[in-house]
Amino acid sequence: MNVTPEEAERSLRDIEASRLAMRSLVRANRGHLYLWLWGAIWILISLLNWAGVDRRGALSNGLAAAGIVASFAIAFLQRSRVRSPVNLRFVGVCIAMLAFSYGVWPAFLGFPHSAKAAFGYGTLVWLQLYVVAGIWFDNYLLWLGIALTALILAGFLFLPAAFWMLTILGGVLLVGTGFYVRLFWRSGPWTR
Repeated sequence: MNVTPEEAERSLRDIEASRLAMRSLVRANRGHLYLWLWGAIWILISLLNWAGVDRRGALSNGLAAAGIVASFAIAFLQRSRVRSPVNLRFVGVCIAMLAFSYGVWPAFLGFPHSAKAAFGYGTLVWLQLYVVAGIWFDNYLLWLGIALTALILAGFLFLPAAFWMLTILGGVLLVGTGFYVRLFWRSGPWTR
């Protein structure tokens, strides 16, 4: 497929327009509520698993379902302040990544064999979306996704005895980033 210089330039302009639109939305609403919500859920799931309470994952799945409902509630409440078209390409990328991550890959590679592996895999799927959102929209999501991915992989591969403690730190990092975004984040070259 040959792309003309004009098509490439138009695509780059579209990407930059999407990035600027998302950055202005994040600045206006800052996304901190989502970071606080999911950081708290992450911490609770990690604590349940560390304590050995959630052996079958029912509580973790319930917390995740409650988080999804709360995320939609936040979006519903903020919709009057956020009036921007949805970037359907980004939504399509997210849907494709989730379909492959939860449908295709486990069918071929097998399902996680332990609570640690299941938590690590599920978390890494969503962190991949953070990285993509950071590349697409704003760098703080990129760096947050990379940092949390490194933390999860380090715990799973190198410090398995401390895995749940490290995952708790991951939730703390999400909550802390929410406070950073809410209180200190400003536009500038570091947010590009």
